Amino acid sequence: MARQKTSRAQLIIAAAVIAALVLGFLWLRRHQNEPVAETPTTQKSGVEASNAIAVGADALNPANEGKQISVSGDLVVNAPATDSQLGITAPDAVMLLRFVEMLQWQEHCRGNECTYQQVWSPQLINSSKFREPAEHQNPARLPMTTARFSSNDVRLGAFKIDAATLGNYRLEASLRIKPTPYKVTSAQLPSNLALTFRDFNGALYAGDPAHRKVGDVRVSYRIIPAAKVDVVGVQRGDKLVVQKSATQPLQPPAPAPVKGEG
Repeated sequence: MARQKTSRAQLIIAAAVIAALVLGFLWLRRHQNEPVAETPTTQKSGVEASNAIAVGADALNPANEGKQISVSGDLVVNAPATDSQLGITAPDAVMLLRFVEMLQWQEHCRGNECTYQQVWSPQLINSSKFREPAEHQNPARLPMTTARFSSNDVRLGAFKIDAATLGNYRLEASLRIKPTPYKVTSAQLPSNLALTFRDFNGALYAGDPAHRKVGDVRVSYRIIPAAKVDVVGVQRGDKLVVQKSATQPLQPPAPAPVKGEG
């Protein structure tokens, strides 16, 4: 009789445990997909969480000094963006992007076998580490490097804008435009450099494009033209100090291959 009471008690306890587990599982299933309320530490940073004051671009308000403001309007470029090394200018560009590539050997090894091909690269390829360096030597340096040049006089209505900071701002939020190709010719170069380059499909080519060889250099350009913008920044006098967004800074895109070349 005592054994029957003990068995009955054990069954009751086991049933209670199972019921508790089932209820706990159902509770988790119900609540696991519910949104979690944002706390100050999980709220988005940058422009999205901004409490910027929306102002017009046509006039400055001294009362906004040191405050975060939001301004919309058309950028105006009063001084051309200029490549200080080659003298190329882009009159209506907020920023001029220069891309430099050199034709070099590139090694591909699989096991004990290596193959070599010529490629356009914006960076030096160290051929001294090749398995067959003697027959595949690359130049020791680039004559110039990829760079970007900003206009030093850009305005958004009554506000002065540091064009260089726009490169750190989210393009789709502010400029709403991607860099566009900008064709150049050797006639735009100073006389001492014009003899070095040839015109080739809107780019500058140092070498003979009809007979390519390692060490040839091509220089192409893109621009960020003046456009309508929505900018958030801090008012400092007559300047609008553009703030970086929470996204990554602008990275110059790889230049498109020159037509007729691999």
